[in-house]
Amino acid sequence: MDYPKNIHNLTRVRFFAALWVVIFHWRASWAVDVDKFTGFFESGRLGVDIFFVLSGFVLAHVYFRRVRAGTFDYWSFLVARLARIYPLHLAVFVFVVLQVLVAEALKVEYDASAFPPAHIIPNLLLIQAWGFTPGATWNVPAWSISAEWFAYLLFPAFALIGLKMANRPWLGFFLGLVLFFAFDRIYLAMIGSPLPSATDNFGILRVVPEFLMGFMLYLIGQRFPVKSVLLRNSGLVLTIMALVLSAHWRMDERIIALLSIPLVFFLAETSRGSPEKSPRFNLAEYLGKVSYSIYLLHVPFFMAAYNVMEDVLGWIEGPLPTSIMLLLLIVFLPVCMLSYHFIENPARLLVRTQGNRFITYVRFAFSGALVQESTVPVNIEKKDIQV
Repeated sequence: MDYPKNIHNLTRVRFFAALWVVIFHWRASWAVDVDKFTGFFESGRLGVDIFFVLSGFVLAHVYFRRVRAGTFDYWSFLVARLARIYPLHLAVFVFVVLQVLVAEALKVEYDASAFPPAHIIPNLLLIQAWGFTPGATWNVPAWSISAEWFAYLLFPAFALIGLKMANRPWLGFFLGLVLFFAFDRIYLAMIGSPLPSATDNFGILRVVPEFLMGFMLYLIGQRFPVKSVLLRNSGLVLTIMALVLSAHWRMDERIIALLSIPLVFFLAETSRGSPEKSPRFNLAEYLGKVSYSIYLLHVPFFMAAYNVMEDVLGWIEGPLPTSIMLLLLIVFLPVCMLSYHFIENPARLLVRTQGNRFITYVRFAFSGALVQESTVPVNIEKKDIQV
């Protein structure tokens, strides 16, 4: 059995990875010091590594057949990926800018160093994780979108490695693993932290090996499927246990990040033979579709909600009790659903449609110019011919 067109488990895990990141950022304002009891939430930023491996796997699933058939269109691919990530990124960035302007107008204190004007252009160009900014600014989670965009631009290189190693995909996976530890050594020398700490400060070093391993993981699954249902399910359960416990015990973050690999693999394997569409509504799958809005909006939403409750309404002062944290989460999820249905999806369709039209127009104009040039009559007189 092959993977279904829509690998439902991979969609569902997006929500849990995004929620892990949300709690990681929100917990700093929580009155309960959860880090005293567990390191699990402290490790929530490593949910990004799940997204990077997942991205490589899913894009290989969607596009590698076209690569092998010679029908892959790089420019249409970039339009599709830009349509997926940029409209919401831009909308949320504008929302953050408006918050800063309102804070200025109302004389509300805020950390101006987190919103430097010099970082606006890198954020708008999605290059803030390429080494152009020293730290996460403006909408903090957007650094990973910049890193993803870098991986999309390099997709032909990943595809070429996949083609060359299609019969021996474990070699391509091993290459990704070698790159992971090589970049880790480089990052340690440059910044003094292990690779999974990379964000705006060269987050591209983090995405490249993980994206490649995700890509090759798909080819491994295609060539060596796990046929035993028991082995698939037990592999998934053991991986989840290892991930949760390693985060709880605060093990080396490189180990936690690399556990994203078997997690994605066994989630995909347990989806073999599943129907293309879920027979009934699945909340986790729906929230997985909303996860991009959850991920990009969670810091700006919390920042706005906290400031309104503290500075405008005067309801709170200092850390938030658990009841308020839960209330914020309950309000936040419907906001993300609205964002998904009324901003993210319509804008994606618009950008993709208009982008593909533009590509078609440019190609038509270029091919027309070539045809016109080739049909220009050439007059040669006898005196111009030399023997």
